[in-house]
Amino acid sequence: MFLLYGATGFVGEAIARLAVQSGLRPILAGRNAGHLAALAAELGVEHRVFELGANIDASLDAVKVVLHCAGPYVHTFKPMVEACLRTRTHYLDLTGEIPVYEGIAARDSEAKAQGVMLLPGVGFDVVPTDCLALHLKQRLPSATRLTLAFRTQGPGGLPPGTQRTMIELIPYGNRVRRNGRLEVPERGVTTRMIDFGDGPVVATRITWGDVFMAFHSTGIPNIEDYVVLPESTRRQMAKMDYLRPLFRIPALRNLLKRGVKPGPSAEKRARTVTHVWGEVEDDQGRRARSRLTGPEAGVVWTGRAALAAVRQVLSGNVSPGFQTPARAYGANFVLECEGVTREDFD
Repeated sequence: MFLLYGATGFVGEAIARLAVQSGLRPILAGRNAGHLAALAAELGVEHRVFELGANIDASLDAVKVVLHCAGPYVHTFKPMVEACLRTRTHYLDLTGEIPVYEGIAARDSEAKAQGVMLLPGVGFDVVPTDCLALHLKQRLPSATRLTLAFRTQGPGGLPPGTQRTMIELIPYGNRVRRNGRLEVPERGVTTRMIDFGDGPVVATRITWGDVFMAFHSTGIPNIEDYVVLPESTRRQMAKMDYLRPLFRIPALRNLLKRGVKPGPSAEKRARTVTHVWGEVEDDQGRRARSRLTGPEAGVVWTGRAALAAVRQVLSGNVSPGFQTPARAYGANFVLECEGVTREDFD
C-alpha cells in the first residue's frame, strides 16, 4: 500500500490519476479536505487528510511507502522524512532541490538502522539524468568529468509547483561539482553547444540536482548541468547573479510567486518531447556520449518515473538508507518509463 501526499497539487493529481489508470491503489493525502475527498471519490480510492505537523505517524498506518509530492520540499521534507523513519515507512519524493538532498543524505545512518529507504528525486528530477550518468560511467569507468543537459521541444511549460520552487531557491544560488566538492561557480552565464540529435544548439549552465545525486551514483568528481533556454531567459539569469541577495527577503519571493503561470494542459503535454544528453571524459581525453528521448518532463515523465519507483518498493526491491535512483535501481531504470529510448554515440 502506498500513500501519495500532495495529491491535490497539479503534479500530484496527475500522478494519482495515472496510478489508478495503471492498476495501483494509492491512498490520497494532503491538506485540502474538500478537493481530496472529491478526487478520491472520483477515482474510487481511500484518502487521508493531515498537515505536515503533529500526528503524521497515525496517518502512515499500514503504509509501505510514501510518495511525497508537496513542495517546495525545502519546507516540507523534514516532517515527512522524520515520520517515515519513526514508522519505518519508505520515502520517495520528486524534489530536485540540492539542500533537500543534503538534508536527506544526512539521515543515511538512521535510515539504515530503521531499515528504511530514503529515495528523493524520483521524477524528472533526477531519474533520467541520474540513470544516464551511471550508464555513461559504465561506458567509460575512468571518467572524471560529467556533463548533462536537457531540452524541451513543444508547448509544454513548467508545472506551478516547479515554478514556485525555482523562485524559493533563488537565494541558494548556483552550484557545480569540482574535484568532488560542491562549489559556487564564477559569476556570469556559461554556455556551450550541444547536439540533442538534430544539430548543435546553445545550452546554458544551470544548477540541477545531478551535481549532488550523480556524484553519489557515479563518484565522478566534476559535474555540470545545462539546459536549452531562450535568449531572453539567459539575459535574466545574468541579471539575477547581481540581484540574488535581494531574494533572501521572503516578501520579494512571494511577490514573484504571484506571476506563477498555470501548468500545461494534457493536450500540450502530449505534443511535447524531452531530450536528455550526457557526456563523460577522462584525464586521457577519452569520451563517451549518450542521449535519452522521452515525453514531456514536468508531469508525464515525472509521473511515469515516480510510479516505476513505487512499484519497485511495493515489490520488495528496497535498499535501506539514502539512495539515488540509479544507485537503487540501475542505469536501465529510466527505460522502464513508457516512451523513453536511449542512444549511444561517440
